[in-house]
Amino acid sequence: EEYRRFISETSDDWARESTNLLGAYWQRLTGEDLEMRKAAAAAFVGYELSISKTFIDPAVLAEYLGTPSILIPFAVMEVHYMLHGGFLRRGQLLDGVGVMAAHGHRVAIAHGRGDYVCQPQAAWRLSEALRAAGCADVELEFVAGAGHSDSEPGLVDAMVRATERFKAVLKA
Repeated sequence: EEYRRFISETSDDWARESTNLLGAYWQRLTGEDLEMRKAAAAAFVGYELSISKTFIDPAVLAEYLGTPSILIPFAVMEVHYMLHGGFLRRGQLLDGVGVMAAHGHRVAIAHGRGDYVCQPQAAWRLSEALRAAGCADVELEFVAGAGHSDSEPGLVDAMVRATERFKAVLKA
């Protein structure tokens, strides 16, 4: 349902725009028409939240979607990030595992089992590449009941536990 909203509610020319959906959203999000910016941001953020969280809190969704000062900047930041390939080039993290191993990095990966944004096998591949490169301390935890969002309770718990383990190592 959210994907239908995402692709249809602000498009008059879906056949053309489907070849560059993010570009079409960027044009709407940065255009002069405030109502179009709100509509595009609501469709984008509604879809984004629907796939990034396992359990969607209707109150949080309503707050985001009903507050343009939160909604539009959030959507602009997300679309900008996606249009520019994130902050790493494709494969860059995997390409750098040797550097992490050479510097003795300790790595804890917490990944939601229900992550539809970054699939769980990506976390597994990273953990295996780190081990193969010689990282001696690599932990991978797949968190049940969690998706992509770092605000999901299971992921928060996993990150806190990993941080506490790192803290104990640093104190030793």
